[in-house]
Amino acid sequence: MKKVDSRNSGAGNKRSDKGQKSTEKQLSVKKDSAAKFSLPEKTAKSSSKQLVPAEKKEKAVSMSNDFDYSMLGVTSKKRQQQKTKQAQAKQKARAAEAKSRTRSGKPRTPLAIWIMTPIVIVAALATFYLWYLVKTGYFKETIVASMADGTTANLFVEDAFAYISTDKFFKGTIIDGIDVGGMTKEQAREAVIAAQPKSPEQVKISLSLDGKEYDLDFSNVTFEYNTDDVVNEAYSLYRLKGGEDNSTLTEYFNGVQALTVDPKEYQTAYTVKHEGVEETVKELLEKFHLEPVNASISTFDVDSRAYTIVPEKKGYNINIPATTEKVKAMLDSRNYVGTVMVEAEIISPEITEASINATFGKISSTTSKTTRNANRNNNIKKACQYMNGYILKPGKEFSFNKVVGQRTAARGFKEATVIAGGQYEQGLGGGICQVSSTLYNSVIKAGLSATERHPHAFPSTYLPMGQDATVDYPHLDFKFKNTTDGEIIIVAWWSKSDRICHVELYGKKLPDGQTVKFESKTTSKGKTPSTVEYVEDPTMKAGETEVVRTAHYACTVVSYQVWYDKDGKEIKRKKVATSNFRAYPKRVLVGTLLDNGKHAKLDTKTGKLSGLPTATPKPTKATKATTKPADGG
Repeated sequence: MKKVDSRNSGAGNKRSDKGQKSTEKQLSVKKDSAAKFSLPEKTAKSSSKQLVPAEKKEKAVSMSNDFDYSMLGVTSKKRQQQKTKQAQAKQKARAAEAKSRTRSGKPRTPLAIWIMTPIVIVAALATFYLWYLVKTGYFKETIVASMADGTTANLFVEDAFAYISTDKFFKGTIIDGIDVGGMTKEQAREAVIAAQPKSPEQVKISLSLDGKEYDLDFSNVTFEYNTDDVVNEAYSLYRLKGGEDNSTLTEYFNGVQALTVDPKEYQTAYTVKHEGVEETVKELLEKFHLEPVNASISTFDVDSRAYTIVPEKKGYNINIPATTEKVKAMLDSRNYVGTVMVEAEIISPEITEASINATFGKISSTTSKTTRNANRNNNIKKACQYMNGYILKPGKEFSFNKVVGQRTAARGFKEATVIAGGQYEQGLGGGICQVSSTLYNSVIKAGLSATERHPHAFPSTYLPMGQDATVDYPHLDFKFKNTTDGEIIIVAWWSKSDRICHVELYGKKLPDGQTVKFESKTTSKGKTPSTVEYVEDPTMKAGETEVVRTAHYACTVVSYQVWYDKDGKEIKRKKVATSNFRAYPKRVLVGTLLDNGKHAKLDTKTGKLSGLPTATPKPTKATKATTKPADGG
């Protein structure tokens, strides 16, 4: 392979045009240097007045430029010549300039200097003036502030900002009477705490409910000051938070100035732990959170008909949370003595002592005639005694068997004729059906209703048909319910003088003078049996007779409860019961007791006695036909 000399390569040279241009540039620089320093060393050291001929200069330049530029890749002779001419032209120009200077004897001042000098002076003056304006704050922002003495002043924003950007309280800030101006937050806090009492001198708060006051017990409640909150609040007044505009800055600065002549006062207060207040209020008010209680009759004197009343009680729907908040607010405002109105809904009772006195009285009365039978009358009297003065509360049910109780000798009852299965028998408590029937009539007349009632096997004669109520402990009972809003009081007694059984009911009178009657009507009727039944009575003297049951036909009786107004006009009529009775023949008691204590024998078909010491007397007619109903009959 043929080796190519890169220094002599032309168009085929591997250097790029960029490389060649770079080389040319280097060349130009070196040629300029050569042209600048083209004089021989001896010439350079000679007198400055010695002139060098042009041809010698050209020869010197030629000698100094005698350089092999082919080493730098330059091969064109024409290009070399152009470079030489350029260097010579520059040399001539410098020589001409030097010659011009030497002719005048001194260097000439350039025109540019004359032009630039006043410009520089003006610029210097302008710069100094600008510095003076900056130095004196000409370009700083200002605000118009109201000073403490009432005047106004233009202040630099930065000065106003610095004035109120302090970590101390502003002058004119007072907490609990202490001027904390100039203090830090911690210093102010310590000063306020040092002057505070440990607890209030007196805490006496009462709750007012329905005109009465009740004291709260705060002996176990913990009190705390809100010192930190008040100190923080006072410190935050007119305090910059950053980012405020000049308007806000002016407002805050003016406020700080105003404090010095019109101080701002703050007051700490005791605070109470909420759980302590809530417990105290709740403990007091819970007992008042009650339903209303009606007035009621507690005792009744059956002889004088006097009674005593338990007064009514109002009900209260207490709003304990709302009342608690009221107490807290009072404590937070440092009011430790005073009265708080209880948040409550007052519910009045329906029945008051006054309303009882205005409406209470006898509401019904029934009487019935008893027989001459001593044991029977004893039982009637005992049953009345057990019922007498009984107070039946509103909504409660009366049970004859429960109130009168079991008919036993220990409880004062005696043997008397009773009806069992339509037949007369001897039994303890015979005759008390007359008491239950008399009570039944008074209940209906009082506008009440029986909840349990049973008719006799046949109609009794001591009360109208269909208005009886038999009892047989513990199977058959008479019951009624007090459907009024007041007490029902039973007054019952048997009068020995006239053998009258009395049952009265006392309670709330019917309105507008109304009265109720118990009426009955026979809706069907059969034939009366003509036969007579004779029944032995070993307690009666031989030959004595008593009609204890008259002959009775079968019938159906419907009873009604009828309301009348004060003028006696019927208002309404309500069906009470339907009683169905079987037909029964007449029944006569015949005495068989002899004087010697023995008994004669009775013929139940004819009513004749045998075994008498003398001729058997004919049955004598009873002077008065009476019935002798008893327990269950």
